[in-house]
Amino acid sequence: MTEENDNVTLGNNDPGSPKSKRRRISTDTDGNEEKPRIEEPIATIQNVHNMCQELLEKQKNLEKSNLEIVEKLRSAEEKMEKSSKELGLIKLKIDKIEESLTNETSSESSDKKDAINSTTSSQQTTPSDVMSIDGKYFVLQHTFENVSSLKHTDKLFSEGEEHFGFQWRMLIQRNNDHLAYFLYYQNIPDIGDYSIFVEFEPKLSLLKLNKIGNRYNTVFNKDESWGILKFIEWKKLEEDFSVNDKLSAEIRVKITKTTGIYKENVRNFDETMKQFSDVVLVINAKKFFVSKLYLATHSPYFNTLLLGQFQESKKSEIKLTGIDEDDFQKYLEILYGEQAIDEFTVEGILLVADMYDTPLVVRKCEEFLLKKSKKSLKTKLRLSTRFNLELLKKKCLAKITSVTEIRSILPANIQDLDKSLIADLLEKSISFQ
Repeated sequence: MTEENDNVTLGNNDPGSPKSKRRRISTDTDGNEEKPRIEEPIATIQNVHNMCQELLEKQKNLEKSNLEIVEKLRSAEEKMEKSSKELGLIKLKIDKIEESLTNETSSESSDKKDAINSTTSSQQTTPSDVMSIDGKYFVLQHTFENVSSLKHTDKLFSEGEEHFGFQWRMLIQRNNDHLAYFLYYQNIPDIGDYSIFVEFEPKLSLLKLNKIGNRYNTVFNKDESWGILKFIEWKKLEEDFSVNDKLSAEIRVKITKTTGIYKENVRNFDETMKQFSDVVLVINAKKFFVSKLYLATHSPYFNTLLLGQFQESKKSEIKLTGIDEDDFQKYLEILYGEQAIDEFTVEGILLVADMYDTPLVVRKCEEFLLKKSKKSLKTKLRLSTRFNLELLKKKCLAKITSVTEIRSILPANIQDLDKSLIADLLEKSISFQ
């Protein structure tokens, strides 16, 4: 029986039997599928390996970023500690200064005398309580560094700023035992005889403590600077106003009149236009004969003033204040279709157009700044925020491509930066990271 079973078993394994052939075919088939089945897990392992490498790289970058953050926090903590010490020093100085404030009046009268001695016969000084901020008014601000290193006649300049077509700077100079303080502008070489009539008020500041000079009236032409030879004693400057060898300075400036700067008028609004007008607008004694209806068509302000229920609507002559008569002349020329905008006139015209809500004139000025003006990016951006020139603002922001360029357009006092512009610049700076 056993032998028969053995024979049966052997028979089943006989290479010639059908079952044996089927097993061999099955084995051969399995062998052909073995290779792709092995490659699939290898590819999966490789993918997992790559993912692990990426995770490790990200982990390294994260650790690096964390180290940078910790370093920045440590640096910020050190700065806060340093600032705390500085504030303590400032407080001590203020305590000392409060004792000497009663002598300030006599020192200011001395400043006036020194300023008069530094002028020519064509320049005058006048005291004033408050400077009007309407019209062509602007403020220069700068923090001078390394003040203590100045020797007699040594000078320090602030950065140049363009306002109303002119480049302006502040200049301080050591004058033996005093600080000399000057308003400086860049001479215009390609123009003949011209004059710039200016009021300005110099100031030094430290927290709530101010050293304010008198208000001075002067005329700039070929002379590039004017100021006070003995603004403050050097010893008092170092004791009261210099912190960490830095000095915060400010000059408030108002251009009251210019001559020889603007181009010749291309249209008259004098008495020769009387028969075509129904109202006279008076600016600084100069009369403009104009049409109420024409002005009202372009300006909601004049529509209300000249055709509304105000008493002025019944007057034949109305006085306008807070603007320059030459700027108003150019404003009217643009309204009447003339080309009156250039590098010198554009800001003054915008001032008038903004005050009297005249979209046509604002648009013409913006087109000039977009297409023709050679003003700096910083100046254009300042004008775009001051007069709500959105197209100009958008173009200026598009030209900013680095953090360095962001720094270059910031004003001396960051608080003067328009709030909407702060958000735009922050978004820009983040995109550079």
